[in-house]
Amino acid sequence: MENTFGKNIIPDNDSERVEALKRYKILDTPSEHTFDHIANLAAQIFNVPISLISLVDAEQVYFKANVGMGKATTAPRGVSICSLAVLDQEVTVFENAPEEPCLLTNPNVAGSFGLKFYAGAPLTTADGYRIGTLCIIDKTPRKFDSKSRAIMQSMAKIVMDEIELRLSSISEIEKQNELMEEAEAANEELLAANEELMRSQKEIEILNRELSQTNNEISAANEELLSVNHALKVTQNSLLLVNAKLAESENLKNMAIEQADLGIWYIDAQTRAFIPSPRLKEFFGYHEDETMPYEAAVSQIREDYSAKVVEKINHAFLNNESYDLEYPIIEFRSKRQRWIKSTGKLNPAEKGRKSYFSGTVLDITEQKENEQRKNDFISIVSHELKTPLTSMGGYIQVLQMRADKNNDATSSNILSRAHLQTRKMNTMIDGFLNMKRAETGKIPIDLKLFDMADLVKEAEVESLATISSHHIVFAPVEPTPVKADRDKIGQVITNLINNAVKYSPPGSTINVACITINQTSQVSVKDKGMGVLPADQEKLFDRFYRVDSKQMANISGFGIGLYLCEEIISGHGGKIWVESTLGLGSTFYFSLPL
Repeated sequence: MENTFGKNIIPDNDSERVEALKRYKILDTPSEHTFDHIANLAAQIFNVPISLISLVDAEQVYFKANVGMGKATTAPRGVSICSLAVLDQEVTVFENAPEEPCLLTNPNVAGSFGLKFYAGAPLTTADGYRIGTLCIIDKTPRKFDSKSRAIMQSMAKIVMDEIELRLSSISEIEKQNELMEEAEAANEELLAANEELMRSQKEIEILNRELSQTNNEISAANEELLSVNHALKVTQNSLLLVNAKLAESENLKNMAIEQADLGIWYIDAQTRAFIPSPRLKEFFGYHEDETMPYEAAVSQIREDYSAKVVEKINHAFLNNESYDLEYPIIEFRSKRQRWIKSTGKLNPAEKGRKSYFSGTVLDITEQKENEQRKNDFISIVSHELKTPLTSMGGYIQVLQMRADKNNDATSSNILSRAHLQTRKMNTMIDGFLNMKRAETGKIPIDLKLFDMADLVKEAEVESLATISSHHIVFAPVEPTPVKADRDKIGQVITNLINNAVKYSPPGSTINVACITINQTSQVSVKDKGMGVLPADQEKLFDRFYRVDSKQMANISGFGIGLYLCEEIISGHGGKIWVESTLGLGSTFYFSLPL
């Protein structure tokens, strides 16, 4: 068996461990809703893209539940990190997998899959064998504290309880089938005896001996029926025990949800009956014993968010889709504002169970208040710096004019550089202020008709005058009249060119083009820089987002430039995106409707 971990992964009791696994009759079986639901719950609680319930056999690792790994059902034992997790009775955690010596050659970590984080809690049988794991996986490093480990252990125990209940159910079903066969045989004998009794009644005077024999047969059948009834009572008691175990498993699941501080809700797809958890009622300002209808939850959404949130939730319900929203609510009694993160989806009917909607609600008020304090600080600092910087720029220009008049080339050159730096500072401050406006939807858009060819030419003149570290190549542009904010679009082009300079090696070539395609004016800026991973490309235009890599460590920035570009282009009804290959470079595009 291949071993990619550089250490022994076979425990001394592995033969007994594998036998313990096989007695549960679960290896290589189809997916089941109970296990899928737990894996989905783990992915939601820890906000990860991948969650698995794995079973470690002698040569293979089988996935009983798979969230985020496509159609994968197995993996070689010598490759799956779950093989390491069953070696330890505690939760196995790799917060930054590429830094772990035992994972340096593992293809999941070193290969294209790009595993960065792993946490796995062992599934331990009552007799102490660790037969598998409940694990979560992320492609970005992350911290995993003791509270999270405790939640994982609780959820792993829930999985193990479900496996035990599954085995009990299989055994009970087999027993019931045997009893049913015995009952059918008894019924057939009873029918035969009844037929014989009817014939005996017709011939009672001449067939007394046969009637006596038939009565004996009936007595025997009744005794057998009594035996069957006794067996059915035993089965009933066993079912009561199974139900008790199910109730215990439900209590453990509720404990895990409570530790994650989540509010839970259910809606019957047919009756639309709304069932909120006590924690959810607390979020909305209700007492645990009070009735909280669905209409109340909707009415407490802050007015400026209400219509949009209700529209997205109704769309998800009607189209059997999931949703993930953040919005403020007003508490029922205190009228205090609280920010929540709400998720929900439709669970389709299966195996006799009705379909229902379910979801979670998480309080993110503290996170939102921290963001607001940061934004307020940035806004105050930006306004306070704007005035002195403007005055400084004016003073520098006056001094530069005097230096030019006195033919003082050295002073003029120094002042020119100082003026360039003040312009950069002003641009950065304008970015902070525009970011603040973008959050409130107040970036001013002054629509006027102009030629994109003229705007690109201005960008070319400015770039050739200010950028000497790279070769900036502008393709010829045909006359392209557009109706847009000339200054804002120029700001986007400049930002994309400056980003290409910042993230590509000195001396490399940057290509800028503007073409007309599909009734849009499309601008592209192509560099030969470090490139961007697909996982990061979706987040590049988020506020404050910066790629976490060693190459970025020495590159300054706040993560607002591309965010503002996206807000400006969206404000024009356009589109902005990136195409990139790691190590080969990136091409940023934006398009404006003509």
